Amino acid sequence: MRSQLNKMLLSFTGALVLFLIGLVIYTGLQQNKSTDLGNSPIRVVSSLNSYGEMAEAVLGNQGEVKSVMTNPDVDPHDYEPTANTAKLYERATVTISNGGGYDTWSERFTKANKDVKAVNVVEMYHYQEGQNEHFWYQPDVVNRVTNALVDTYSAIKPDQRAYFEQNAKNYQKKMQKVDHLRTQLKQEMAGKGVLATEPVFDPQLEAVGAKRLDTAFAQAIDEGNDPTPAAMSEWQGKLKNHEAVAVIDNTQSSSKLVKQALQEAKAAGVPIVPVTESMPKNTSYIDWQYNQLKSLQKAVQ
Repeated sequence: MRSQLNKMLLSFTGALVLFLIGLVIYTGLQQNKSTDLGNSPIRVVSSLNSYGEMAEAVLGNQGEVKSVMTNPDVDPHDYEPTANTAKLYERATVTISNGGGYDTWSERFTKANKDVKAVNVVEMYHYQEGQNEHFWYQPDVVNRVTNALVDTYSAIKPDQRAYFEQNAKNYQKKMQKVDHLRTQLKQEMAGKGVLATEPVFDPQLEAVGAKRLDTAFAQAIDEGNDPTPAAMSEWQGKLKNHEAVAVIDNTQSSSKLVKQALQEAKAAGVPIVPVTESMPKNTSYIDWQYNQLKSLQKAVQ
């Protein structure tokens, strides 16, 4: 009886030892996995190069950033992701999507990567379907995105938080020249009417207090439809009555009716301010925003 009891105790002890050894090994592997993640470069993939620039500024020397849509000559609404795009998202540590239906492929690829940390700009605004999804034109987008990236990167590399925070502050400081120009424009533009071929620039117009005159025309173009005769008539009437001090034209999207509308603006002597949805080559996001606002200021002066 005692021999059988001893065998049972030995068997239990052996099982306990094996369990403890397994637990130690598992804990060690998890710690190594966490350590490897903290030591490895952070791989960021951004759907838009606007956010990609912000991501790179905050990340500094702690990884690399790849932006998908970088060609300003292509209408972003027509972009089709490739197999290489999918691979970028598979390997990403962090992804940045615009959301709001603008880059559904980016959101889809992000969901397929179970280990990725996702930053979705739409979640930073009280967005509802049908509203303007061009968040990179929101006046406070730099602060919101860079601050979100500080938290996201710090969750991966906690010991680098102070470094990420300083990088974010440095980038935000550079953005102040755009904020100052916007403040000037708010005094010059308040209550003045503006026409637009598309609503892409609307957040900036709202920020300077401009009055949008042609929502039906711009909305139709934004949705890929021809403006109705009523919308065309409204556009022409605003020009004839000299209600518009400028016309905002998204140069990445055009049609016969848009060209006709712009010709009517020129004939009426209303200055046309070109804007784009994508950041132009050989420039920065901050300079891009500043130059477009500066063009608007010159037009209304």
